[in-house]
Amino acid sequence: MSGKKISVIIPVINEADNLKKLLPHLKNNHAEEIIMVDGGSTDNSKEIALSYNIKVIDSPKSRAKQMNAGAKIATGNILYFVHADSIPPSSFYQDILKQIETGYQFGCFRSLFDTKNKFLLINSYFSRFKGMMFRGGGQTLWITKQLFSDLNGYNDSLLLMEEYDFLKRAAKKTDYKVIQKDVLVSTRTYDNHGNFKTQLVYGMVMFGFFRGVKQEKLLNFAKFWLK
Repeated sequence: MSGKKISVIIPVINEADNLKKLLPHLKNNHAEEIIMVDGGSTDNSKEIALSYNIKVIDSPKSRAKQMNAGAKIATGNILYFVHADSIPPSSFYQDILKQIETGYQFGCFRSLFDTKNKFLLINSYFSRFKGMMFRGGGQTLWITKQLFSDLNGYNDSLLLMEEYDFLKRAAKKTDYKVIQKDVLVSTRTYDNHGNFKTQLVYGMVMFGFFRGVKQEKLLNFAKFWLK
């Protein structure tokens, strides 16, 4: 595993509370390089990140643009994209390196919602399977920097669903691995808007995306129903 370095990239907008949990977790579990890409936070997200002595850069507000900006300055040959409200397994570093060594160039983990709600736990269960309909950004994404470069990174013209677009393009290049360990994922959107409604909106947006519905229309739809 010598010669392999993982750069963790976290796109952020107003995630102060979550960063207080995520950053020490990453630091305590061998993260060599952590890059927080701020999209215009108005809370103290940047101050918290700097207190943990990690790299902090600014980017226009857009998850795709933020992640591309982080990848651009990353010094690792493996990129690991993590949402601020997700907590990877403590063994993430070793797990990723192991899969890279076996020949996989990208992949993710399972997701486990931080709840006892049966609806969301059933939702989490299906993340162990491969297939686009079982994927989500909260599962985190690891990928070799070379493959990321070959794919020209995330499509930063997209307003949403940028991770699905990226996974779809990457899967055409090579097979991927779902590591059978859980990323603990926040339920905040479900808590704020209800489980059924949130899942229905997500499903409609995904269906519309793969049917070629315009980004602006999908974004307006999601914002209207998940205000």
